[in-house]
Amino acid sequence: TVLAGTEGKRLYTNFCSHCHGATGKGDGAIIAAGKFPPPPSYSTGTSSRGGAMKDLTDGKIYHTITYGLNLMGPHASQISPEERWKIVLYVHQLQNVQ
Repeated sequence: TVLAGTEGKRLYTNFCSHCHGATGKGDGAIIAAGKFPPPPSYSTGTSSRGGAMKDLTDGKIYHTITYGLNLMGPHASQISPEERWKIVLYVHQLQNVQ
């Protein structure tokens, strides 16, 4: 829904964009400052688990938000399950951005 997309974008901006970037290209402010290596782009990158980032399933995205992956820590204590699903829906939009 539109509301879920709007809320997903807000949550993504607050919790994810500092590393993943506003459009999911792995160019957030912390990355630009040289503090950490960039995460792969949602639209063009390759997952550390194999396969294209644009093909990540709902479950893999949700699991990563919940438990973390590689340098990304878990966010379960910060983001409710319902909010995580909203972020998942928004990440799917970013997977289709070239």
